[in-house]
Amino acid sequence: MAYSLSYSKAILVLAFISDKIRREETEYISAKVISDLLNIPKPTLSLIFNNLVRAGILESKEGINGGVKFAKSEDKITLLDILMAIESPKPLFQTSFEMKAQSKRPDSVKKQLVQTLKNAEQTMKNELQKTTLKDILNER
Repeated sequence: MAYSLSYSKAILVLAFISDKIRREETEYISAKVISDLLNIPKPTLSLIFNNLVRAGILESKEGINGGVKFAKSEDKITLLDILMAIESPKPLFQTSFEMKAQSKRPDSVKKQLVQTLKNAEQTMKNELQKTTLKDILNER
């Protein structure tokens, strides 16, 4: 199981919006421009936008000069925020399964496996929480 490609696309979309705003080209970036230049189908982009708006990362405006812009600054948006917006809080590893074998050893192995996978996912989330959008956008 893997997270969807929408997570990576969302980060690229946010990087694109950031660059346009940093260059003071526009306040709101249109979905059409982003879709065309990043080669992301409009339905996929719309889903990404909806998730990012719902999470408070972007805000949107309808109309001729409409589009999307940041709802909060780049240094306040972590990669974990983006992941949670796109993938929701679903677990990376599925561990809900029943075994027919009912004894101490299989139960112990299952318990250890579940804990190890939860720890691995938490470690990943901790790393994503440490990195902001600003961190990955700034050249080092």
